[in-house]
Amino acid sequence: MLKLKYLFENFDLAKKCMEFYECDMDSVDEMLQYFRISSNAIYPFRLKTDGRICFLRLSPAEEKKLDDVKSEICLIEWLIDKGFPAMRPVPMKDGKLFGQINTEWGTYNVSCFEKVSGNSLEDTKGTFQIVKGYGKTLGELHALMKEYPYSEERRNHKMLLGEIEERMQKYGASEIVRKEFEDVCKELESLPLSTSDYGVIHYDFEPDNVFYDDKEESFSVINFDDAICCWYALDVVRALDALDEVIEDIAMEEAIASFLEGYRSATSFTEEQQQSMMLMRRFVHLQEYTTLLHVMSEDVENMPNWMTNLSQKLKCKLRRLEESMNA
Repeated sequence: MLKLKYLFENFDLAKKCMEFYECDMDSVDEMLQYFRISSNAIYPFRLKTDGRICFLRLSPAEEKKLDDVKSEICLIEWLIDKGFPAMRPVPMKDGKLFGQINTEWGTYNVSCFEKVSGNSLEDTKGTFQIVKGYGKTLGELHALMKEYPYSEERRNHKMLLGEIEERMQKYGASEIVRKEFEDVCKELESLPLSTSDYGVIHYDFEPDNVFYDDKEESFSVINFDDAICCWYALDVVRALDALDEVIEDIAMEEAIASFLEGYRSATSFTEEQQQSMMLMRRFVHLQEYTTLLHVMSEDVENMPNWMTNLSQKLKCKLRRLEESMNA
């Protein structure tokens, strides 16, 4: 998530950036009401050429590096070339797939992607078959990642640990969190880094980033901007922990079994990987904790009610995360 100060809509900035694309400006105001902001600001628009819906994606340069945007798009293009159903980048009028713009509101990274078919899994009634397909899609992604030739060019878990440590120091994390960080670092050092266990992962393979088309019975995956070199088991953990957002009238134990059955139909998931899942969960919790510290690190003047409520929810989540580390 971006810092709270970046969670306000900026339609003037969006319209300025949409001019880089073949945008149907007549429908912009109608489409902009469907914007959303979390780890990026997302503004939908229609292409003037054929009416396709696309999503303009903006991120403050202060928060994200342009090289990371480039790296993500290179990964997506490679996946699409391999036949994986990833969201497709949309070129600007000059043919570029990403760029950076200096504006009166600051410097922003600019990219754009086509709308994928179907609905996100969080808006889909999850049957056993869908949950199994969800797992299989992640397994197919990991199977491809074991062949990815540019893994060493991406951020890795050591860089993420460095970011976590830096934020702990900067924002004054408690002794409980610092102790948990030390313990997790030690345990991670004992894990294998073989290509069967470790490679580029999505990192956010959760229901809002996976879409299901019920007519085609197909899946598509979006938002690879957090992709990182790490253990494949971490992606599995995050997906399993989010299954309650997908399933309906299905027992969790059975849903987990269906997901893992689908995953194993595409790639291996060993007993050792399964045993590392709790450690991966602790790793994720540390990252989430320090991200929340960063998100709330700057005061916002005249905070609207929705942001005040969000801030309270984030503070509650911080407490829950810290309590889980002290359990």
